[in-house]
Amino acid sequence: MSLADVAARAQARMSYGDPRRRAKRFADSQKARKIADLKAAGYVLPLSEWLGHNNGPAWDEELLFREFCWAKAHREAWTPPTQEIGIRRAKKAEALGLTYREYTIEIMERGRYLDEETAAQLRKRLGH
Repeated sequence: MSLADVAARAQARMSYGDPRRRAKRFADSQKARKIADLKAAGYVLPLSEWLGHNNGPAWDEELLFREFCWAKAHREAWTPPTQEIGIRRAKKAEALGLTYREYTIEIMERGRYLDEETAAQLRKRLGH
């Protein structure tokens, strides 16, 4: 195996994580498999791209929409309602010896605002 082959394999592995690339690669392989099966069965190609298509949404459309919704929800969850609330949370977290993220997670997960006692328990759990 040459150095170029190793580099190409590493580059290919890096792109496995992206859902859009993975979806496109899957769609391309499905199309290639379909064409190969039809050729093996003796059909004359090229066939219409609409053959066997029900004119519904693409199979990966729901996947992309779900990814968009999760990204939007994450962005909205970590954006403080107002600048003053964000500043107040940061000051309170610093006073309790926590990071802004740890303090905000407690608010979002448990719906409670920490006091000294619960912050000490949380620091102990987190190993601070």
